[in-house]
Amino acid sequence: MSQNPLTLWVGAIVTLAVFSYLAKDNAVYRLVQQAALGASVGIGVVIAWQQVLYPNWWSQIAEAWAGTKPPIQYLWLLALIPGSLWYFQFSRRWFWLSTLVSALFIGAAAGLAFKDQMLLMMPQISGSLKPLNPFAGPGGFTWSYFGTCVSNLIFLVALLTTLMYFFFSLRTENRLVRVSMRAGRIMLMIALGAMFGNTVMTRMAYLIERIQFLYEDWFLGLLMA
Repeated sequence: MSQNPLTLWVGAIVTLAVFSYLAKDNAVYRLVQQAALGASVGIGVVIAWQQVLYPNWWSQIAEAWAGTKPPIQYLWLLALIPGSLWYFQFSRRWFWLSTLVSALFIGAAAGLAFKDQMLLMMPQISGSLKPLNPFAGPGGFTWSYFGTCVSNLIFLVALLTTLMYFFFSLRTENRLVRVSMRAGRIMLMIALGAMFGNTVMTRMAYLIERIQFLYEDWFLGLLMA
């Protein structure tokens, strides 16, 4: 599918400007960086108004003004009071007022994050309880179910040894404890290595996509123009 020439040139110039950072930091790269940051902030403001403030706040007041909702909706105007407290961060004298709403915001966010983490971790904890008895399968003992139990055993050993690595209050004179902690460290390094490798592969996918764009869409497009 052919692209708009202006879009093609803007994409190529921005991509080359970002790649220029590989040589050294420069004004062109900083300009593109600040433009991207400004665009992100602008998009965030528009999304906050369209998806949060307008449907959940302003529309309630407007409908009460139009008479389609009861006058109690005017209480939403009180939300301007804590919202305006954020702007006292620009005042050295009245900065303490902004801490009231920021403390409320951080406390609510921490509570919601804790709840989300519990909802995320509890299924993982329950999912860690895997069957180990090869004779307890639905059809009795089978080599397929035996392989599943061996896999579950390896998972359980990796889980317990990794947890042992984080028990810093245990005495490490015991040989079994030291071996378990060392095995847990190895398991942790393998997991972190896999995560790092996945991150590198993701960045490489981005790089390959940009190189393909520069060569196939932009450079070859110029030659065929």
